[in-house]
Amino acid sequence: MYTATVIYEFKEEAFEEACSIWEKDILALGQKQPGFVRMQFLTAPPRAMAVGSWEDESYARAFMQTGVFKKLLEKLAPMLVGDPRSQIWNLKYFAEST
Repeated sequence: MYTATVIYEFKEEAFEEACSIWEKDILALGQKQPGFVRMQFLTAPPRAMAVGSWEDESYARAFMQTGVFKKLLEKLAPMLVGDPRSQIWNLKYFAEST
């Protein structure tokens, strides 16, 4: 599994609007993509972290090549304190309730 995170820091007064834009522009579209496993959007206002998991890197790259992230950043730019920070992760261990 391939997982990428993006950490956003929003202006406090724009936090809720920015979160709604992320949900509308990314979450719904991501769920329809091949190789999609899971997306989460964690918040600790005024910060948020998006966590996207894909079957493998090729699916994540294909999703990014749709231009969705560039369009998102254009919308969020006036609401951000700084540039979002992304990082790639490899799944080492995993457990869930059965």
